[in-house]
Amino acid sequence: MTLKQIPQVFPEALLEEVSDHIKTVPWKYGWASNKSIEFTHWNHDFTGVPVYNSLDIAQQLPEPIASAWAYLKTQFLGDQALLRCYVNSHTYGVEGYPHTDSKREADNTLVVYMNPEWRRDWGGETMVYDGYNIVHAELPKYNKGLVFPGAKVHQARSVTRICPAQRITLMFKFCARDVDTIRDNIQRFVTALGAHKTKHSGRTLAFHLLNTYDILKANGFDQETCSAGALHSIFGTNAFKHETLKLQDRAQVVNVIGEEATKLVELFHYIKRPSALENALANKTTVVEANVGSPITLTEIQLNRLCAIEAANLSDQKALKNYEHLRKLITK
Repeated sequence: MTLKQIPQVFPEALLEEVSDHIKTVPWKYGWASNKSIEFTHWNHDFTGVPVYNSLDIAQQLPEPIASAWAYLKTQFLGDQALLRCYVNSHTYGVEGYPHTDSKREADNTLVVYMNPEWRRDWGGETMVYDGYNIVHAELPKYNKGLVFPGAKVHQARSVTRICPAQRITLMFKFCARDVDTIRDNIQRFVTALGAHKTKHSGRTLAFHLLNTYDILKANGFDQETCSAGALHSIFGTNAFKHETLKLQDRAQVVNVIGEEATKLVELFHYIKRPSALENALANKTTVVEANVGSPITLTEIQLNRLCAIEAANLSDQKALKNYEHLRKLITK
């Protein structure tokens, strides 16, 4: 979906209901728009689903937010799946920072501005960027909506020191229904396995696995590579020792991502990575060091896919820059 303005989002009665409901929500400070920057803002999340979610959560919405979402679909958006929904708040000294809402090209963001009064000299514009160029700036006019791709870099600009108001926006994150059913099934699978409760790299294992999938997708890799990337450490690895599943449970994995992708996950378990994969690229060989026993001979396709998975895995953990050859595989 391209960038789109909606001059009047909700009819008067529904707008009043939504506005009155937002006045009652408990705000929580600490929501980070950009995880690499320590400063945060106020937020209230209506569903509490993780940011990697790709499943429709509309049924979890409270009223009148559920009615607001139903109205949006009917009037403006069509039959979309709702991924996240929350309200943000900024006051003077509480800034937003450039960020994306998603790595997935199919995901979109709708911002609805909820301040009955807003003046131009109060600032608080939503800025949308293309690289270092500003492609759109939107003042937070009451009941106006702005739709843009979730992968677009954007930010809420700081309100000015003369602004007496709490800048409030109602956020809907959505995508076309069933746009990636394989990823949806993988999310259901890792959640059923409890990966959303397993700690990994300062977050959860489910977060890391699905981020790895999204990085591979964004960089144009084939489905087998993306699917294997989504479960690359489900059997454990030389670095991540936790075994969510045992190797003898491989049939469960095959049922979700197929035989070829499952074989890649098994190889990722056995290989002494990332050094073995980095060295294979450097030395132009398909023979890689195993964690235990004799070296493993890969096909060229297997090597390329495993290197892509490793690069995405390291990229998600902000550790890719240390690997000269692997880092060339990930550009987004």
